[in-house]
Amino acid sequence: MKIFFVCLNAWFIAQLIKVIINTVTYYYNKKKGISCGRVTIGTLFKLGGMPSSHTATVIALCGCVGLHSGFDTDLFAACGIFAFIVMFDAFKVRLPISRLTDAFNRLQGKVCGDGVEDVKKVEGHTIPEIIGGFIVGVCVSLFWVKCVGIFN
Repeated sequence: MKIFFVCLNAWFIAQLIKVIINTVTYYYNKKKGISCGRVTIGTLFKLGGMPSSHTATVIALCGCVGLHSGFDTDLFAACGIFAFIVMFDAFKVRLPISRLTDAFNRLQGKVCGDGVEDVKKVEGHTIPEIIGGFIVGVCVSLFWVKCVGIFN
């Protein structure tokens, strides 16, 4: 249960960083007169953006398992494969689908008119967003295992 708490903590911190980045971006754009979406409490639960909360969560899982059970265990290997699949999916599957959805919605608007409801967009991640999530996951797992000592 301790590892679950660390993973949840990594997800929350990544989402909180997203809210902070989006808030700063909103006020910066507003100051320049650029229209953009408002930051709400719902922003805390949005997919996509910097850093990747999915990556932060699975890397925190890998970090905790590696630091607690050892980096040469089968459990760490399984967690590493799981983390790789999540990060690969975010970049190579969801990101292109996200871009295709944008193009489809623009095309649909031109062909069918503006009254047609857009297809729901599934957000993917860029490499910098995945790296950001990786850094958050490593830092959170190191903090909880080495600094706080949750397994002691």
